[in-house]
Amino acid sequence: MSAPELKEERAMLLEEWLNMESRFGELGDASLVQAKLPKKLKKRRQIVSDDGLVTGYEEFYDYQFPEEAQTTNLKILEAAYRWKKQKISRDDE
Repeated sequence: MSAPELKEERAMLLEEWLNMESRFGELGDASLVQAKLPKKLKKRRQIVSDDGLVTGYEEFYDYQFPEEAQTTNLKILEAAYRWKKQKISRDDE
């Protein structure tokens, strides 16, 4: 996985690589690069003042790379499986 502060630089590098591959025509294989491109996500986070009060929200862009999405999906599936096992064990009691 990439460091959070380097996600934007990594995305820019992949976009330039895609541009270069597409300029070479048949010699470059742009599909290899397209599979590595991230999704650009618009997120919000709370702005907290010095005295601990929430003063508003800040919008920012984050990038989700394909390998990160796969691990997230696996975590969701694992959590769903654990929940189902707990529910079945409660129903049996």
